[in-house]
Amino acid sequence: MSNFAAPVLYNSVGSALKTAGFLWSVGTHRAMLYEIEMGQMGTYASTDASMQWDLSRAATPTLAGSTVAASLLDIADVTAATCLFDNAATAEPTYTTAGNGLSLKQWGINQRGSYRWRALDDGDNILIPSTAGVGIGLRVSSVSGGFTASALGSISFVER
Repeated sequence: MSNFAAPVLYNSVGSALKTAGFLWSVGTHRAMLYEIEMGQMGTYASTDASMQWDLSRAATPTLAGSTVAASLLDIADVTAATCLFDNAATAEPTYTTAGNGLSLKQWGINQRGSYRWRALDDGDNILIPSTAGVGIGLRVSSVSGGFTASALGSISFVER
């Protein structure tokens, strides 16, 4: 098993949920998501604006974005990640329906704040099966006007 981290990025956050990071399987390994760090940077609104972050399962990896190589957290591990990670989405994947993994987790964060979610133990990890094309997307939107920013953070996961 190897631990990896990949960067989350989405520029020009708007009022619709857009994918800032997408981790998906190519069918060879299973991934366990155990940590997400998220925040915003840019020109803040003069009155406080809120950000909505959403973690959802996707049924298809038809995301158009930038493919990013996940970084090994322990350089003694010699294998590269087999799961793929994309950020800076320009086209959205197809997300599942409610009850099947839509909005597994949601967070509301002030524009000046950041947040860290971490699984307390292995039973709290969010699993991505070793089924080609199945994945998890971290989406973001700004529900207030006057805020032009980039969403950023990181997703940490283990492959097994």
